[in-house]
Amino acid sequence: MSKRGLPSLSGRIFRSILIFTLAGIAAFTLLFVGIFSATMRQLPGSREAMADFFTGELAVCVLATLMVGTVLAFAVSRLLTRYIMRPLDNVDVADPLASKAYVEMEPLLQRIDSQQRILRTQNEELARAESMRRDFSANVSHEMKTPLQVISGYAELMANGMVPSDDVPRFAGLIYQESQAMRALINDVLILSRLDELPPDEASALPVEVLAVAERAASRLQKLAEERHVVVQVQGTPARIVGNEPLMEQMIYNLVENAIRYNEEGGQVLVEVGENGGEVVVRVSDDGPGIPVEAREKIFERFYRLEKSRSKETGGTGLGLAIVKHGALRHRGSIEVGGEEGQGAQFTLRFPGIR
Repeated sequence: MSKRGLPSLSGRIFRSILIFTLAGIAAFTLLFVGIFSATMRQLPGSREAMADFFTGELAVCVLATLMVGTVLAFAVSRLLTRYIMRPLDNVDVADPLASKAYVEMEPLLQRIDSQQRILRTQNEELARAESMRRDFSANVSHEMKTPLQVISGYAELMANGMVPSDDVPRFAGLIYQESQAMRALINDVLILSRLDELPPDEASALPVEVLAVAERAASRLQKLAEERHVVVQVQGTPARIVGNEPLMEQMIYNLVENAIRYNEEGGQVLVEVGENGGEVVVRVSDDGPGIPVEAREKIFERFYRLEKSRSKETGGTGLGLAIVKHGALRHRGSIEVGGEEGQGAQFTLRFPGIR
């Protein structure tokens, strides 16, 4: 018995073989004695000889045979038990299907292997999530540190009266810009946190008119477009999906904002909405420098910037495209990146339409 009170398989096998062997020896001995006794009865004057023989030499032989047989049965049972248990003892739990065990154990080993793969996958996902959490926390701290230092420095100069009165409006404007950058970063972090915590079916709730949402998102960015001398145009046909309207607007807003910020002066941003094969398609194109093929997967990572120096000039938090990708997945959709490098970028969102 084990420490948990469970029966031992090897013990059961050993006892079974031992009992079977001893029973065979006993049966063989009794058979021999019976045959010998029947033979002796047929001989004249054998009763006295049989009595002497059974109480003398035969008794010694039978006892000796039983003792030797018992020892041999014990040894043979132990050897057979070890032989039977060897394939079980050699099973490698880390890679059970590579072990040479019995055919009857194949279903059990397959289940163990399946559980091992599931556990390994879960451990890898947990490790990856923990790594992403650490990186995300470090990036957020770094991104918030810069505007805080600017705000703190300018505010200290103004508080100590070290800023000429003519420069106060400029310093106040810089403080305002940095505070707005911090506010945008906090908003994006909160949106991503909600997306991470949102159950998969929670995003899809009500019918959403995508063309109207795109027009609303573009109108909110009209001032930024005018400042950068970029023309934003929305066109297409009404199309509906089942989803979360504020999240959908935030996704299109982020794509259009990026298209404006990274566009050429005097360029154009085109937002197209339509249906294709039962899917609702939203396509945002610009006349900017485009995105290299090797970077088209990385741009959806949190805080990834294609050109860090230019990103500082154009603004943005580095979380916009991460929000777009997470939002698309929450709506059971997808996002693709296209366009030729040097000729503009093209982002395409696809969602299941309402049938």
